[in-house]
Amino acid sequence: MMTPLHPERVEWRAECASTNTLLREQAEAGAPAGKALVADRQTAGRGRHGRVWQSSPKESLTFSVLFRGKGIALSGLSLAVGLALLRALEKQGAQNLSLKWPNDLLCRKNGTDAKLAGILIECAGDAVIIGIGLNLEAPDLPEQTTAGLFDCLETLPERPALLAAIIHELDSIWVDFVARGFAPLRADWQARHVWQGKFVRLMEDKRVLAEGICRGVDDNGALCLVTNEGEQTFWAGDLSLRAGDA
Repeated sequence: MMTPLHPERVEWRAECASTNTLLREQAEAGAPAGKALVADRQTAGRGRHGRVWQSSPKESLTFSVLFRGKGIALSGLSLAVGLALLRALEKQGAQNLSLKWPNDLLCRKNGTDAKLAGILIECAGDAVIIGIGLNLEAPDLPEQTTAGLFDCLETLPERPALLAAIIHELDSIWVDFVARGFAPLRADWQARHVWQGKFVRLMEDKRVLAEGICRGVDDNGALCLVTNEGEQTFWAGDLSLRAGDA
């Protein structure tokens, strides 16, 4: 049975600059673990590398959740969070979902794996802020193929119910992650990895870092590629399928 989401745990704002930034400020001021901050609209939402994340009440569910823990090794956490998000949405009936290293949830749309959600994790002292931006309707982004939850789910739940379902899965996976790290979740993550066993390219600032067969991730969440130089692991970069290998 899903744990009810307590109203006092959630702060729902019509607008803010960034839920991650605001919740980080609240964490530094003493906000308790379990605090969730939702914004109908973000004016300065961020993804990885400072990318803009669009949000509006009709088109998205954008929120951040605060967890606390001292001395926790956080490698692989973004992958664990992605798995929790996928599980939550599948329990709501969503189909054709997959994961992309290191922090994206994808949806198969018109024969293409399109971005459905992104994850941004930030730390401040013992505070771990997990930010999630979930598209309900696909935004029009010329540089990226996107999907909305409408593309993989016939009937959308109300946003509070959807939020509660996601936070329930985040709570569960956080407990497992703190106790045992990413390693026990690795097999489940790899089973949903969109480009497992395919030829991929790893980029950074428009520069090719590596190309090779994707073997998924190691027990710490690092990307494993079999390249011309042998098997290599990477902690950062933007992963894409090599042209012609879709």
